[in-house]
Amino acid sequence: MLLLLAGVARAQVYDQGGPLLRYTPDYESPQMHEWYGLRSLPEAYVQPWYYTDTEYARQYYTRYLNRQLEGREFFDTFGRSQGVGWQVYTWSQEQPGARGSIIDKKRRFASVGSSGVGLNVYSGFFTNLVIAAEKGRRGAWALMVGDEISAYFTPLTFAKPRFNGVRLDWAGEKVKSTLLLSRPSQPDDQERTNATHLMGGHAQFQAGPQTTIGLTYVNAHNVQTQEEFADGNPLRGALTSNENQPLEKLWVRVRDDSPGKGLVGARLAGYEIVLTDTNGRQVRGRELGFVPRVSGGIAQDSRLVAQDGESILLEYDLSTLKSEGFDTGALAQVQVELALANDYRVEVASNLQTDGESFNPEIVFLPLRRARGNVQDNTNAQVLKLDYGLPVGNELLGLDWNLVEWKGLSAQGELVLNRRYRRYPNPLRPSHHQSVDQDGAAFLQLAYQWQPFSLFCESFAIGQGYSTAYWLADADGRLKYKNPTPQLYEFVDDDDDQDRRPEWQRPFSTASNEVAWPGYDENQDFRNDYDQNANRVPDYQEPFLRWAADRPEFLFGMDLNHNGWADRFENDDLPDYPYRADHRGFNAYWQARLSPEFRLLAGRQDFRLRSGDGRTDSWYTLAAYDASLGRVGRLRLFAHGARVRDNIPDPLIQWFQPLNAPGVMRQVRDLLPGRDTWKLLLYGDADERLGPGLRLQHRAKWERWRQRQPDPDLRRSAGFVGLMDKLSWQVPLGLAFWEPRWKSEYRRERPFNSRLPASTSLEQTAIVLFTQPLLAEHTQVGYFPGRGRQLFATELQLGLERSWFWLLKGTREEVESDYSSWTWVGQLSNRTAYQGYLLVTRLGMEMETRRLAHESAPRNSQVFLSVNAGLR
Repeated sequence: MLLLLAGVARAQVYDQGGPLLRYTPDYESPQMHEWYGLRSLPEAYVQPWYYTDTEYARQYYTRYLNRQLEGREFFDTFGRSQGVGWQVYTWSQEQPGARGSIIDKKRRFASVGSSGVGLNVYSGFFTNLVIAAEKGRRGAWALMVGDEISAYFTPLTFAKPRFNGVRLDWAGEKVKSTLLLSRPSQPDDQERTNATHLMGGHAQFQAGPQTTIGLTYVNAHNVQTQEEFADGNPLRGALTSNENQPLEKLWVRVRDDSPGKGLVGARLAGYEIVLTDTNGRQVRGRELGFVPRVSGGIAQDSRLVAQDGESILLEYDLSTLKSEGFDTGALAQVQVELALANDYRVEVASNLQTDGESFNPEIVFLPLRRARGNVQDNTNAQVLKLDYGLPVGNELLGLDWNLVEWKGLSAQGELVLNRRYRRYPNPLRPSHHQSVDQDGAAFLQLAYQWQPFSLFCESFAIGQGYSTAYWLADADGRLKYKNPTPQLYEFVDDDDDQDRRPEWQRPFSTASNEVAWPGYDENQDFRNDYDQNANRVPDYQEPFLRWAADRPEFLFGMDLNHNGWADRFENDDLPDYPYRADHRGFNAYWQARLSPEFRLLAGRQDFRLRSGDGRTDSWYTLAAYDASLGRVGRLRLFAHGARVRDNIPDPLIQWFQPLNAPGVMRQVRDLLPGRDTWKLLLYGDADERLGPGLRLQHRAKWERWRQRQPDPDLRRSAGFVGLMDKLSWQVPLGLAFWEPRWKSEYRRERPFNSRLPASTSLEQTAIVLFTQPLLAEHTQVGYFPGRGRQLFATELQLGLERSWFWLLKGTREEVESDYSSWTWVGQLSNRTAYQGYLLVTRLGMEMETRRLAHESAPRNSQVFLSVNAGLR
């Protein structure tokens, strides 16, 4: 049990006198007279608010205060007083008994007055975070209870930016450790009989001056408080009250694991069911004449074949066993034997494995076994013996290591074993048959430096069934295997843009509404760099803002999964593992730094799917030059080439931005443009400062994907060409200044999809800004914007923008024709101090005229008044 209390700090401590208040006078005389006399509070022995009479002519009436204004007295298990205060948080679990799992964060106490208004101490006093800590000679510890605690063990085991639960940290001289506890099925409040509990721990040991070794354990399991701790290890989970019922129907489905690939699908040569009762008696189904109803599949040579979209379904109606004298309530284990070969995928379902709906529940199939690779020649023929059970727990056991540097060598890696527990339901037995599915994940990174050369290698293998998620049990004990919001607790969240808000929706977690911009927050202010005003319209499409914001297509980035997107901009709906699940392979490169500004590298990557025949094979090179030109500016050049063979799809969920409309997230299919391809990417940018206030910026990008073999779905030569030039000149005019700006943007796009048209466009933008301080004294101090020593409180700002867009060739999804626009803005801004804050007030008007080709020019106008308050 965990109990947190809070009270008012006192300068003097009075004698509590045990669990009861002391009353005066003391009744010690042997008299039969009942004394209903005066009594006073132990905090101050003063005359109480009432007398034996009620005369207030000479004595002022005093309101009798609430005795529990400072809370009430609390006692530990041994009856010792813990002080006076309020209960902040409590978590206890009692078994056996109904509603034995209790979390209380919302205990309320009555405040002064007759209104009965209460206060949530946990959230009202402490804002959902309580920390207890202590330090000593041998180490320090801290206990945290919170709703949004950052918790990170290792990339393959546990990484949650907003953990809701209890965290205990200990740090010694050579050991650091963390313990996490939570009830993710309902972490905030309520009493539960059925729940899902989480326990995780990580310990890091200092094995050397620059070497650490870590151990990790993470476990999530079902809890049923009406049962005793009699069924083995409680961390392996128990069946909930809704799950622990006699099984009536069992379905087994066999499918092609790689539909559309290969000429031979899954081949089923035979099947059998083995029943074991509570007495240990084992009976095969055919001995009782108990056979399944078979549907689907194609008969070939006395075998059933499931190829591409076909499937073979075996339905076992266990309720019919009563006619054979075999009661389903007496079954302790059910095992299905399948004689399978080639590229198979086995899934199971039952009447207890549904979407959790009360009426007409839908059965849900869960994968149980998959073939390794895409076998086509029957070499993996075998008899699978599959025990059926309902999920009750998931655990991870991990080992990680980190060598910072030793004679030029650095290394880090991790090895994790994943075990998923299932149990067969039987309400008549205190213990239930357990089956275990296990898989693993590992990676190793090595770096060696021998100046001016360096070598980097990474190897990885993530199992096809490796999972860091577990189902949540609701109050009735139902596990909803299908829901619009997946009822899962994720050990590793999907936070591609690293804004501490996961992209996916999960119960009791704060999500980012599935909006993400990975790589678009380089200034780390938790806002999209291309949408700083947060209106879901990119800055490069908004008047005046478009000058400073460049499209992401113009930026440089490596694409090592060869799907046409730079890796740092990719967003998906998968856990943030360092490598994708069901992958194994390596990546290595050799690098030579020929000068402080210039480096050259060559590399090789080779990885493949563990459950299919997908493979990525690439040789690549990169040359990079990055030089500072002193006060003049900066120059960067990159050249990247690769020979690629890739047939592993990597679909994404990316931000799509139509013209002059809010953007949306949408699915992006991987067309596999690198099936057999040459890639070449050239990039350069320059920033020039040619004098006071004069700045030039240039950016160029040329990218080409050349298919070595013709493909009807892919353009033989696809790519992107972009040229951008920008100019800004600040000219002081006394205390005022004016600033002309110009920007030119040329784009030529040839999509991978041969059915989409190529396009070429040119966009020109001219801007004139004028700023005039108002209510300012005339002074001889030179003032230059951004470099002067004065900041005027009130300014008048005027701006005029003229923009032209020409679609020189083809069409684009976001724009269909040429257009031009005029935009005029006038605003009055003021900065002043107000109650300790800096108040910024803007009053102004904006007018815009946009003319599309062969259409009239609509005019939009906006009058605005905004007030912002900040600390700086």
